[in-house]
Amino acid sequence: MDRRYNHMISKYHHRFLEERFKNLVINRSEAPYLKIIYLNERIKMNDLIAKFFFHKSHTTRAIKSLVSDGYVLKTIDSDDKRSYILEITEKGKSVGEQIIKVLDEWEELMDSFLEKEEKEYIQVLQKKIYDKLKDYFQEGDADGETT
Repeated sequence: MDRRYNHMISKYHHRFLEERFKNLVINRSEAPYLKIIYLNERIKMNDLIAKFFFHKSHTTRAIKSLVSDGYVLKTIDSDDKRSYILEITEKGKSVGEQIIKVLDEWEELMDSFLEKEEKEYIQVLQKKIYDKLKDYFQEGDADGETT
């Protein structure tokens, strides 16, 4: 595999997101968390952390920022006092909708370059690589999207 193409696609993806999120007053690293909270409306923090492959501290920093900006409410879980519940606010819902639109725009842009058969073949190859890496690292399936 030629890593430079993965790197350059990733670079363009980040550039695309930075340009779009600049108007939303949210950064690219917080957006995936807000998206998941938005889609669930209410989620345990540990369940959110499990959906991503980032270090727990990365999630904690992003959530702290989302809470301080008024996008998310963080409360102690009444069933488990050591755990937290995250809930989307009205302000967060507005931004969450816009995040979904931006991410959909990126997917539409990527899809516009390929024929249906090419997209299906890429998906087969990505799944094969994912399955092999998952076996190599002896891990279970991912628990949801991280984009």
